[in-house]
Amino acid sequence: MKFCPLGRNAVQLVRFLLIACISISFCEYTYGQNDPVAGLHRVVIDAGHGGRDPGAVGATSKEKDIVLDIALRLGKLIQGEYPNVEVVYTRKTDVFVDLDKRGDIANKAKADLFISIHANANPSKRPYGAETFVMGPSKTAENMEVAKRENSVILIEDDYSTRYEDFDPKSPESYIFFSMLQNAYLNQSLNFAAEVQEHFTTTAQRTNRGVKQAGFLVLWRTTMPSALVEVGFISNLAEEKYMSSDAGKNQLAESIFKAFCKYKEQVEERSAFKPVSTTKPSTVAANQNETNHTDSAASLKPEKNASTPTQSPKTEFCIQIGTSSKSIDPTPSNFKKYQGVERIQHTQNLFKYVVNRTNEYIDAQQALRKIKVDFPDAFIVGISEGKIITASEALKLIGQ
Repeated sequence: MKFCPLGRNAVQLVRFLLIACISISFCEYTYGQNDPVAGLHRVVIDAGHGGRDPGAVGATSKEKDIVLDIALRLGKLIQGEYPNVEVVYTRKTDVFVDLDKRGDIANKAKADLFISIHANANPSKRPYGAETFVMGPSKTAENMEVAKRENSVILIEDDYSTRYEDFDPKSPESYIFFSMLQNAYLNQSLNFAAEVQEHFTTTAQRTNRGVKQAGFLVLWRTTMPSALVEVGFISNLAEEKYMSSDAGKNQLAESIFKAFCKYKEQVEERSAFKPVSTTKPSTVAANQNETNHTDSAASLKPEKNASTPTQSPKTEFCIQIGTSSKSIDPTPSNFKKYQGVERIQHTQNLFKYVVNRTNEYIDAQQALRKIKVDFPDAFIVGISEGKIITASEALKLIGQ
């Protein structure tokens, strides 16, 4: 199927979009089932550009060199912390890799996550900060320009017109079809992207430019959660100096690594239930005969000492059923008729939607089994002082 300008061969365009929608719906239905061995076992790290493609060029450095160094440092951190996680690189040296082959590497490896690392640029030297993109329609002209710049590399590839189905990286019309391609893994991609931005802020003290969507060819055909990370502006002299330094590269790699760790924890919480006792001590104690079972009842009460954690009334559990980069009205009509959906703003550019608040983790487990029928990718999270945390963090807060 060929890409075609708007107004030319409209029947062909509609047919392509229908096929795309059917494919995406199928992926959404099949992904996220409760696989007892599911988890994050393989990650593909893509250092943008390379070889004859330098990427953006700064005053003293090239994008291809900076991002390769960061990619290798990131992979080393992951392998050091998680020896059972396989790290696959699209390139480990200064070589050119076609955009479509980068996605193919991830697909053939059956990766659980695809991370593409880049450095941004602008005709002006003033813009600065880090931002992370996921696949989707460009909602601003600025996002479109970033996608055009990153996609323009196909112009130096052999037979790009045929291989990319007449896609023209400079033509706005070619990006129309991306408005229909809401990645089947959009929620997961947004979750990872949000963690990246959070840790860029806290670990590397970078200015947070947010999580955004745009039509990147390198993300187009990946069949797993994927994100394109712009670590900073090489056109900004201060940021170029920072990104070129060992300290800067270490901080940037560590930021993405911490995001990876957090995302991995979330993925593994979705795929398996944490075992907790089905007996609630307070209920059992209330039903005991105080005279005949004093020792038994007493054994259910924890010793009172400074090291024993106590449950905070502000720590609860609930089920996360969705994520979006823009605010959605949490009415039943938008969430498969579910009542009581709560919208919680996680970051500036990320909203999460939860249901079924409860004080008991076991109650959340039981609710999750039912909710997964309608939302296969739903999982348990905690809420503490109005903020979403992982279920593991919530369990620690209540002493389980």
